Amino acid sequence: MEFLPWIVPLLPLVGFLINGLYGAKLPKTLSGGLATLLLWVAFGCSLLLLGQVQAAQDKRIFSPEFVWFGAGSLSVSFKLSIDTLTALMLLIITGVGALIHGYSMGYMSHDKHYSRYFAYLNLFVFFMLLLVMSSNLVGMFVGWEGVGLASYLLIGFWQEKKSATDAGKKAFIVNRIGDAALLIALFLIFRHFGTFEFYGENGILTKAGLDGAQARGYDLVATTVPILLFVGACGKSAQLPLHVWLPDAMEGPTPVSALIHAATMVTAGVYLLCRTHTLFLLAPTAMTVVAIVGLLTALLAASIGLAQNDIKKVLAYSTVSQLGLMFLACGTGAFGAAMFHVTTHAFFKALLFLGSGSVIHAMSGEQDMRKMGGLTKKLPITYVTMFIGTLAISGIPGLAGFFSKDEILVNAFAGKGGSPLLWAGGLIASAMTAFYMWRMMAKTFSGEFRGTDEQAHHLHESPISMTAPLGILAVLSVLGGYLNPAALKAIGVSLPDTFGSFLGENVEWRTQTNALEVGHSTELMLVVASGLVAILVSLWAWSAYKKAKSGALLTEKQRQSAWYQLVYNKWRIDELYDDVFVRPGRQLATWLWRVADLRGVDGLVQGVGNGITGLSNVLSRAQNGYVRSYALTMLLGVVIVVLTSLLGRGK
Repeated sequence: MEFLPWIVPLLPLVGFLINGLYGAKLPKTLSGGLATLLLWVAFGCSLLLLGQVQAAQDKRIFSPEFVWFGAGSLSVSFKLSIDTLTALMLLIITGVGALIHGYSMGYMSHDKHYSRYFAYLNLFVFFMLLLVMSSNLVGMFVGWEGVGLASYLLIGFWQEKKSATDAGKKAFIVNRIGDAALLIALFLIFRHFGTFEFYGENGILTKAGLDGAQARGYDLVATTVPILLFVGACGKSAQLPLHVWLPDAMEGPTPVSALIHAATMVTAGVYLLCRTHTLFLLAPTAMTVVAIVGLLTALLAASIGLAQNDIKKVLAYSTVSQLGLMFLACGTGAFGAAMFHVTTHAFFKALLFLGSGSVIHAMSGEQDMRKMGGLTKKLPITYVTMFIGTLAISGIPGLAGFFSKDEILVNAFAGKGGSPLLWAGGLIASAMTAFYMWRMMAKTFSGEFRGTDEQAHHLHESPISMTAPLGILAVLSVLGGYLNPAALKAIGVSLPDTFGSFLGENVEWRTQTNALEVGHSTELMLVVASGLVAILVSLWAWSAYKKAKSGALLTEKQRQSAWYQLVYNKWRIDELYDDVFVRPGRQLATWLWRVADLRGVDGLVQGVGNGITGLSNVLSRAQNGYVRSYALTMLLGVVIVVLTSLLGRGK
C-alpha cells in the first residue's frame, strides 16, 4: 500500500499514453471508456488514501521518495504527500473529473479527433494531481506548468477555429505573468528556508522551518513572498488584473470548461494560498491585498455577467466572480471557508457547465441565449438539474452554495481583517450572481422558442451518458453544503461540523481557541440577510425575464446606453490591454525586426560577406592564366623586396 499514492497520478498518465499513441486505432467507445475507467479507478484509490490519512497519527502520509536532482546544498526529492487538504482535492479532481470524462463520451462522440481529446483530458488530470500531491514546491511547480500546457491544448483543441487557437495562446501568455512571480517567490523561499519541502526539517509549513527562516532574515521579505505567491495564484485563478484569459477560454469544448474552468485548474490558485497559509498569516498587508483584489474581482466579473448573452460566457464570468469570493475568504483568514466553497462550487458549476453543454448540443451548437427560449419541455432533465444548480449558486437556503457563501460572508464581516465593508461588497456580488443566473435560466428555458425551424426540429434531450452526470452533480449540489452546516447554528440547529474537523490545522479552520468574535444575534442577522437577498433577487430576476416575451428586459435604447455598452464590452479591459501592451509591444517588435535585425544584425553579416566577395573579385583578376602576367607579378615582387631591403639598410 505504500506505493498507492503513486498509482493515483500514474493512472491518467497511462490513459494519456495509450490514447496519444494508439487512440486513433482504437474504437471510440474503447478510447473514451478507457480514459473514463482509469479516472474512476483513481477515484477509488483516492478513497483508500483518504482512509489511510484518517488513520495516520498526524493525519499525513508520504510515498517512497528518491532524489530528483541536486546542486551544491540544494537537493530536491521527488515524493508525494497526502494530508486532509490534498485528499479533498484528490476526491474533487478524480470524482468530478470522472463524471466529466463520462459526459464527454456522449458530447464529443461525433468529433473526428475523439482520442486526442481524451489524451489531453487525461494529461491535464495527471498534471493537476501532481500539483496537489507533490511534497515540495518544485514538484508542485512542475504540475502547475503542466496544467498550463494541458489547458492550452484543450482550449485550442478545435485548431481549425482561429478564435480557439487565439484563446489558447491568450491563456498561455497571461498565465506566464503569474508563473514568473511564483518562480521568484520560490527562489526567495529557498534563500531563507534552505528547502522547498513543505514538511520535515526546516519545512516551510513547520514551526521549526519558520523559526529558522526568521533567524536568517525572512522578516525582510515576509510580505513580498506571499504577494508574489498571490500574483502567481491570480494567473491560474483569473483574478484582477490577470482575469482576461478565462472568458475567452470558453472557445474550448464545453466539458473542458466544466473540468478546467469550474472544478480544478482555476481553483489551483486557491489551493496554493491555502497550502501556504502559514506564510500569509505572517503578512497582514498581503492578506489585505488578497481580500481587496478578491472582492474587486467578484464585483467586476458579476457586473459583466449581467449583460452577457452567450450562455457559456455568463458561466465563465460567474466562475471568475466565485473565485473572487474564495480569495476574499483567504484574505480574511478563512482558508477553510475558501476550500469549502471550492468543494461546493465544483459541484454546482460543473453541473451548470455540463447543463449548458446539453443545451448547446440540443441547439446544434448555438450558444446565444437570445435565440433560445421555451426549452423546458424539450429538455426536461437538463432543465431540472440546471434549475437545482442555479438554486445552489444563487445561495438559496438549504442548498450547497448557501452554506459555503454564508461562511465566506460571516468571515468577511468578522474574520482577520474583515469589515462590514467587505461583507457588504461580498453580499452585492452574491446578489448580482443570483440575478444573472436566473436571467440565464429564464432566457434559455422560459417563453417561446426564438431559434430557427431547423434548430426546433433538432431539439431533443441529451443521451444518458450526458444526463447521468447531471443527475449526480445535482444531488451533490443539494447535499454538499451539509459537510459544514455552520449557518444552521445561527437558527439553533446543531449538526456535526464534518468539513471543519476533517481539514483541521491544514487550513487553520476555526477552533474553540480561534473562534470568530461575533455574537449570536449578529451571526443570525448575517445569515438571514444572505438568504433573504438570494431569495428576493432570484424571484425578481426569474419573474421579470419570464414575463419578457422577447427574452429581453431592457429596451433597445437602454441597451445602447453608455453604461450598458461599457458593461457589455467587459469594461473594455481587453481593449485597454490592447492599447497599453499588445499594440506597443507589436510596434516595438516590428521596429526591432526592421531596424535592429534586418538593418543591424543582418546588415552587418551581409556587409562582411559582400566585402569579402568584393575583395575576392579584385584578387581573382590577377589569376587570369597568362604567363606574362605571372612573370610581371614576380618581377614586381622582387623589386619590392629589393627596395625594402635597401631602405632598411639605409636606416
